[in-house]
Amino acid sequence: MKAVSLLGLGLFSGVLAFPWLHPDARPEDLKRGMEAIKRDPEVVQIIQDLYIKQQREKRDFFESREVYEAPSATNEKRATASNCLTHPLPDFYPTNITGLKKFPEAAYPYQDPKPSDQRGPCPGLNTLANHGYINRNGITTVAQTIAAGAQVFNMGADLSAFLAGGSVLFAGDIPSMTYSIGGADARTNSLGVVGGSLGTETGLSGHLRFKEGDASGTRCDFYLCNGDNHNLNSSVFLDLQNAAKTYGGGQYNVPALTQHFAHQYTKSRNNNPYFYFFPPQAALVIGATYFIAGFFSNGTIGAGGVANEASIASFTGAYFNSSTGAVTYQPEQIPPQGWYRRGYPMFLSEGIDGIITLYTGAAATLGQPLLFGANTGTPGAFTGGFSLSQFGGSGSYGGTTVNGVACAIEESIYGNFISEFSTILNVGASTLSTFETPFGQFGCPVPSGSPAVEADAPTYPGYPKPQPCKLNPQQNGFAQCAPDTNTYGRFNTMMVPFCLNSPTVAAPAGNPYPVPLE
Repeated sequence: MKAVSLLGLGLFSGVLAFPWLHPDARPEDLKRGMEAIKRDPEVVQIIQDLYIKQQREKRDFFESREVYEAPSATNEKRATASNCLTHPLPDFYPTNITGLKKFPEAAYPYQDPKPSDQRGPCPGLNTLANHGYINRNGITTVAQTIAAGAQVFNMGADLSAFLAGGSVLFAGDIPSMTYSIGGADARTNSLGVVGGSLGTETGLSGHLRFKEGDASGTRCDFYLCNGDNHNLNSSVFLDLQNAAKTYGGGQYNVPALTQHFAHQYTKSRNNNPYFYFFPPQAALVIGATYFIAGFFSNGTIGAGGVANEASIASFTGAYFNSSTGAVTYQPEQIPPQGWYRRGYPMFLSEGIDGIITLYTGAAATLGQPLLFGANTGTPGAFTGGFSLSQFGGSGSYGGTTVNGVACAIEESIYGNFISEFSTILNVGASTLSTFETPFGQFGCPVPSGSPAVEADAPTYPGYPKPQPCKLNPQQNGFAQCAPDTNTYGRFNTMMVPFCLNSPTVAAPAGNPYPVPLE
């Protein structure tokens, strides 16, 4: 009955468009998805309660952050035992763990995923499934995702609602608000043939459906690795490790992630004939790269937490061969050696700070301010050259400055979302803006007209065709609706912790909060 009621709601709702996303992203879809969330009393109650709690948690954290406590060696004794997983880079203790929640939790033990379990391109969701915070089979719901993301990673209610809602809308089953965190799976389809006509149901591994895209921080491009965009890629991770060593002082921090993104962008653009880099997918790929430090750090980014290799490797599923340094993929898990969750929630505004910081930093490094566009079927045959500001419908306003990038995101993602989210919270949009206010400082103009790229995006060969699970199963010689789940080179069934390599207490400045370039 619930599925039928959700099916009937808001199919002809107002406009909230990402026309460059893919042809299945009809103008009314995102609006309809938020309407679906608003009609589900369980999800609404979770969001309302969580958001109030998280606002209080953030306020309390900053009021008490002058109290510092470094972890003692006894707290981490398991990691210094002889039976531990080695890794190359030095290690660090956080400088502030006061009041932070420590993991793993006994009630949510790690288990190896089964061959029938879905795992995909998001290491955070894979971790949640491997510990049972969401269904271990990898078929989850919006409600589960929001609750689990807050419990383990302290993900803000607005950020998780946006990501989980988009996952359902563009890669899952809208009537039941269910999606696969990996490949296409019949277990997400609640309405059979009718359900298939309403959504693509590719799962999160579906190329360019929502969060997946080229130049990922941990995965290979879909067209560069024979459709494998979902397993941890050893070459990509080694590039990330090198960035941590060269630019991060041994940490996988924002300076390291910025250089890593710049390198991955260049590599994808120069080698992938079907390279396609338009927001919002491209912006979300950049955001996911920021999450490596923002969510996986041991402690709180910018407030004494450390983006140490032992923590990052565990969450991303990296195993290091002690003799060769080669990386093998193993299932993601919460660091068995002990890990402290960040002290306050990451709301959507911080995620956008991360996107802006990595984008502007990479553009400055590359000397290429206009990063958005696509290849025309030949590696390096890049055309377009759009700035993110042009997607806000405001022409070239701001170029690639902080203003231009922020204003574009406000228009294309945040500005529309905030009005819908405020309705869920039963507050006015202006009231919600006083909680977040991420854009007031940028003086964004009122957009006019449509982004010029709308007409150009479908002309590129990498532009995803509509309905890949029904009408267009093949594109450029590759299956677009594959049931593939992740495969592993080894398992850490016994939850052996990573070694801590003569750890020292790191300076708080070693893992800075993202600050965009001026």
